[in-house]
Amino acid sequence: MGWEGLDNAALCAALLDKDKNGGRDVAQLVAHMAHDKLVLWGWAPGGTREPVPVPHAQFVKSLQAWQAAGAPCPSPGPGKP
Repeated sequence: MGWEGLDNAALCAALLDKDKNGGRDVAQLVAHMAHDKLVLWGWAPGGTREPVPVPHAQFVKSLQAWQAAGAPCPSPGPGKP
């Protein structure tokens, strides 16, 4: 996945980058993560794969709170751009 290995600041920046997120604004991004079948697959991947450890409803609630706060990103860690 394109998000693997990113720290919180880099992940947030990537999520907000329309060149990397399918051209979505924040509202579209939240809707995508709440309803898209490929995203939902993470909570029921089948086989021996482990599902996302956070319940989907909690994940969406956190995304909505982030959106309501203006989708702020944390500052990069020391030594990061």
